[in-house]
Order: sequence, then structure tokens, then C-alpha cells
Amino acid sequence: MRRTAIAAGLLIAITVAVAAVDVVLEYVGDITALTGECFIRVLRLDSETIEGPDGEPVTAYIGSLELAGGEHAVQLTTEPEGPILRVDLDGSGELVRTEWDMVFVDGSFLANVPLTIVYEDGAQAPYQIFLKWSPFLPTAITFCRNSYREGEVTLGERTLRMGIVDADTDGRYDILAGGVLLIDTDGDGELLATGDSHEMFFLDDRFNVDGTTYEIAAVAVDGSAARIEESEEFAPPKPPLLSGFPAPAFSGSSPEGESILLAGFAGDVVVIDFWAGWCGPCIRELPTLRTLLEDFGDLGVSILGINMDRTLAEAQAAVEANAIDWPQVFDGADGPIGRLYRIEGIPMMYLVDAEGVIVTRGLRGQDLLDAVAELLGVTEESEDASDQTEPEG
Repeated sequence: MRRTAIAAGLLIAITVAVAAVDVVLEYVGDITALTGECFIRVLRLDSETIEGPDGEPVTAYIGSLELAGGEHAVQLTTEPEGPILRVDLDGSGELVRTEWDMVFVDGSFLANVPLTIVYEDGAQAPYQIFLKWSPFLPTAITFCRNSYREGEVTLGERTLRMGIVDADTDGRYDILAGGVLLIDTDGDGELLATGDSHEMFFLDDRFNVDGTTYEIAAVAVDGSAARIEESEEFAPPKPPLLSGFPAPAFSGSSPEGESILLAGFAGDVVVIDFWAGWCGPCIRELPTLRTLLEDFGDLGVSILGINMDRTLAEAQAAVEANAIDWPQVFDGADGPIGRLYRIEGIPMMYLVDAEGVIVTRGLRGQDLLDAVAELLGVTEESEDASDQTEPEG
């Protein structure tokens, strides 16, 4: 009841200048179905000696998680049966023994801890976190959220699934710079939470759905409600980067200053290779790319390199030093093509079919060669038959 009152008060208090939509968001106590990634925070623990359950002294590591308007004490004790974790689950000050869920091969321990968060006005809400502790670094424990809020929102003519995540694990959703929005912009009923997702935004980002730009106006402190408004500033849509979607179009300049367009490769199977001269794994993939051209170049396969070196001079030097003779676009360390494709790490390769549709991405070595062969319908049997064909005459 109190959470409902908070949400209602928040939404009534907002002055609406443009079209707005209110969204009710339900608590979900496990985010691992969406993503296994999180922003890790560290809590330092103080060491002291206390009396153990058998009256003998034991070492205790003690700290306090500051979440929303309250604190949750954490205590680890080294006892004969192993490290024992106790947590103040509801901010009352009472330490409750909490079992570990997993022990990793490196000897660290993981616990999935359900908490009750207390806010400044006394309202409460559920919240779940991961705690991870290693006996090799006993005076620190890492933590991150393991819950989120989810609901449905109607934008334009579509009703879409959406979720919000307290990405910085501070127990609050109302500080937009610390949260993440997930919204099912492609309408497949799923929320894609990978780092390069077209459905993931920071809560203070503008986002585009079906040509209209929206923004989060406010979120209730416990995440139970949000308001979305149409934005007066335009934000371009995020193109999907998944198999079956068109490869986003782009143009750029070669290191020599010549204009190059992805559309200029229409009708070819294209491997788009994001790389840089300083990237060791990128350089190690060059033999694969040469083999690709040798084996499939006559079958309509091209390579387009997107160089992400820091300077044009570095790009030119890398191309020359590695004797690269396929087309290159110099994009730079933070260029528009890298941003369009939301490149998080290199090498990154996209395989695009002759119609300009993404077939797959992220493959290297033999896996990339096999994917190209499969796309072309080339098998070992057909290659052997071609080799054994006698010339006419």
C-alpha cells in the first residue's frame, strides 16, 4: 500500500508539458534470465576478533551496505565449517545467517541475498543482490543487483515490454543517471540486455520507438512506477545488430581519402572487420581473412575493414605494415561507424549476405570460414569435385 502511494504521489507531482504515459512496474527477484553482467561495487570490511559459537575466538570481517535510506550490516566469520555469512536483511540491525549459493573454482563464495530496502520516509520494497567474497582477499566483498522492475507500456500503437534496472546497486531507481532502461523496441516480446543491445538505454537517455522520440521523466524511488514523455529533441533509432536484420548502412573514407559506402558492396557477401593496428588478436586474424579471399573471393565474397586506430597516420602505417590489400575505412577510436555498430571490443566481424542482411557476428578463424562456406553452399564434396574436374579440350 505504501509503495502504491509513493508511486501515485510521484506521478501526480510531475508537471506534464507533453504527451506522457504512466507505467506500473512489478518487482522481479532474479535478473539472470536477462543478463549475467553487472556493474561490480566493492564494500571494504574491517577485521576484528569475536567470540565464536563454541566460545573460541574467531576472526570476523564486518561492513555495512548503504542502500537507499538505510544500512544493512554484513558479517563474515571464519569458522571450522567454513566462512559464515550473516546479513541484516531488513535494516533492523539483526544479523541473519545467509547460505552461500555457489563456491567457485578459485575458492570464492557467492550468495544471492534477498533484502527489504527501507527508504527515507519509512516505505519498504524488496531488493535482491549478489554478494561475492574470497578468503584470499578477506577485507573486501563485492556486490551487485540481482533484481529489476518490469511492466508494459503503450507507445503509439504498440504495447511493449519494458524493464528498469538499478545498475549502480544503490537501492534507488529515481536517480536516472544510475539506472538502465530496457524496452522491447523490435516487438519480439523479449528484452535484450547485451552491451550492444538496440533495446538498452540509460534511464536519462532519449530513445526512439517507431519514429517518435521519448524520454523517462521520472521513476519512483523503489522502481514501482515510471513516467515516459515524448521528447522535444530527436534521438535516432538504435538499429538491431542481430542475425536476420539489415546491416546498418554507413559511409566513410579510406586512409587515402576515397569515399567508401557499404551500399557499394551490394550483391556481394561482405565480412565487415572492425580492427586496429595495436590490437594483437586483430592482427592474428589477418591470415584467416586472406584465406577467405583466396577461397571465396571469386564467388562474390568481399572484406571491408573498419580501422579503429587513434590517428589516420597510425591507420595508414598498420595497413602498410600488414600488407592489407582489401578496402579500408578509417573510423578512428570513437568514430561514427563504431558507434553505429556499438563496438565494445575488437576484433569484431560481421558476416553480411548479398542482400545486406546480417548472417552472424563475432566469429573468428575456422568458424568464420565455415560460416562463409555454409552461406555460399560450398561443401568439401563440391570443392573436391571442382578440383577433380578435367579441363575441356
